[in-house]
Amino acid sequence: MRLDGKQFDVAVVGASLAGCTAATLLGRAGLRVALVDKHSGADAYKRLCGHYIQASATPVLERLGLAAPIEAAGGARNGADLWTRWGVIASPEPPGERPYGYSIRRVKLDPMARALACETAGVEYLPAHEAVGLLGGRGEVTGVELRDRGGRGTRLRARLVVGADGRGSTIARLAGARERHAANARFCYMAYFSGVGLPAGSRGRLWVIEPDAAIAAPNDDGLTVLAAFLHKRRLPEFKADRGRALRELFAGLPEAPAMDEAELAGKVLGFTDYGLVSRDPAPLPGLALAGDAALTSDPLMAIGCGWALQSAAWLADEVAPALEAGEPLAAALRRYRRTHRRRLAGHHGRLAAGARARPADPVQRLLFAAAVHDPRTAALLSRYAERSIPPRRLLAPRTLGRAAYWAARGGGRSATAASSASSATPASGWRPPGGSSA
Repeated sequence: MRLDGKQFDVAVVGASLAGCTAATLLGRAGLRVALVDKHSGADAYKRLCGHYIQASATPVLERLGLAAPIEAAGGARNGADLWTRWGVIASPEPPGERPYGYSIRRVKLDPMARALACETAGVEYLPAHEAVGLLGGRGEVTGVELRDRGGRGTRLRARLVVGADGRGSTIARLAGARERHAANARFCYMAYFSGVGLPAGSRGRLWVIEPDAAIAAPNDDGLTVLAAFLHKRRLPEFKADRGRALRELFAGLPEAPAMDEAELAGKVLGFTDYGLVSRDPAPLPGLALAGDAALTSDPLMAIGCGWALQSAAWLADEVAPALEAGEPLAAALRRYRRTHRRRLAGHHGRLAAGARARPADPVQRLLFAAAVHDPRTAALLSRYAERSIPPRRLLAPRTLGRAAYWAARGGGRSATAASSASSATPASGWRPPGGSSA
C-alpha cells in the first residue's frame, strides 16, 4: 500500500481510547481518517491504568456502541462510596437510578475500541508507525511524517493532525506546545485480586485517609482492583514485597474489605512519580490534542479514561462540520479549546491541589461532614466525583451554606471544629501503617 503523500482529512496519532474514539466519530461523519498506531498489533493495551470509566463518560460509550459489548465482556457498572473520618458517604439515589460508569480491564477494552475504529468506513489503520515530524510551514500543520519499524519514512497529508499519543505526547513535543506542570506528592501501586469481599451493595469504595487514599473497584471476571495512593514518604514500605504490602494496607483499613480469601491475580504495577501535565488542546493551526496528550491530571480520581473519551468526542463534534464543508478549521479548533477548558480546567485545578497530598482543606471538611447526614449534599458530592457537574456547582454559596447547617446539626460540632482533631485517631481507632492519622 502506497501511503507517501496520501491525502486524508484527519491523521490521528495514537490508537488508544482517545485516538480510537476520535477516529470512529470522524469516520462516521464521512471523513477520511488515518489512525496511526506505534504498536504492531490491534490487541495492544495500556498496562498501567485503573480502567475506571467515570459515569460522565457513559454517554460517549453509548454513542460509540461500546456499552453493550463492555457489559457482554463482563464489565462492571461502577460507582464508589466514600469512607471519611466523619462516616461513609454514599449516593442517596436508588440502585436502579444511580448514574454509572464501567470498570473493565484494558486488555479487553483497548482491542474493543480499536476494532470499532478499524471497522469504521473511511478509517485506515496504520500499525507499527510512529510520528517523527510534522509537515507544514509558517506555523500551520498540514500533515505528519511517520517512520515504520524498518526505518522507512512516510508523509501523510491531512487537513487536521490529532495528537492522541498520551502523557508524553510526541506530537505535542514536535509542535512545541507549551506545558504547565504540577507535582504529585503521592505514589501508587495497584493490582488485581480475586476473592475480595466488599460491603454488601457496594460497587466500590474510596477511602480518604488523609493525606493518603485507597480504592477497591470490582472489575470483569470477578476481579477487584486494589489501588493505594500514598504519600511518597511511605514508599519504603513497598520495596520488599509490593503484593504483601498492598494486602496488609487494605486489611488494615477501617471497615476493611474481606481479604481472607483474596489472592493476587497478576503483577503489582504502579508509579513513584506521576507529575500532572496540561497543554493547549489546540496549540497550532491544523493541530489538536486529545486525552492525556492535552491534559494528564491526578489519577487518584480515575478521570483519565473518561476524559480521553469525552475530549475526543468534543473534538470530533467541533471539527467534523468544518471538515465536511471544506471550511477553515480555526473557528472549530477555538470552540474545541473553549469546551475543553470549560469542562475540565476547574476540575484539574482542584485535582492538582489535591495531588499535593495535604490534609483536607476547610471546604472539603465541610462537605464531607455534611454529606454523611444530608442526602442532597451527598448527591452533589457524588455527581462532582464522577465529573458530571463543575466545581462551581459544588462550591456555590447556597450549597456551602446548606453544608454548614448539616455539618453542625449532624455531628454536634462544625466540620471546622472536627478538623481540629485532625491529628487524633479516627473513630474506628485505625491509624495508617507507618504514619500518623490525618
